[in-house]
Amino acid sequence: MLGEILEKLMVPLPDIRTLPSVEARLIIAFRLAVVATKSEYDCKEYLSDRLGGELAANRILILAETIGFAWPEPFQIGRPCCSQTTPDEIWLMAAIRLAAGGNRPGFDMLSCEMIGDGERERIFNDLSNFVAAYASG
Repeated sequence: MLGEILEKLMVPLPDIRTLPSVEARLIIAFRLAVVATKSEYDCKEYLSDRLGGELAANRILILAETIGFAWPEPFQIGRPCCSQTTPDEIWLMAAIRLAAGGNRPGFDMLSCEMIGDGERERIFNDLSNFVAAYASG
């Protein structure tokens, strides 16, 4: 049993180049959104091009800020040019999938040990708003 658990922990995280293109695009966009919110760098035009519109760009910037405030530790992202993903980025992709499917109970199960009720509510709403804007773009 312990050997199986340790074996799972040794599995490397996926390389961004092996992910479906939409997921790779979203991870890179989120990385840029985090950098922009921390450095006041204006990357809205680039995000708009990458995400299909200004509304989706605004929503991902809001999402980055919301997660940054709610996360118990600094949200770990790779550099925009790095091909290695982080556990937090993999969490984000799972959370986006759950929000896209309207699966709030699944999102709560994914996040309840890390984030309080109010923070989960805000993150899920911001995820849902981002998904809607991205889907319409």
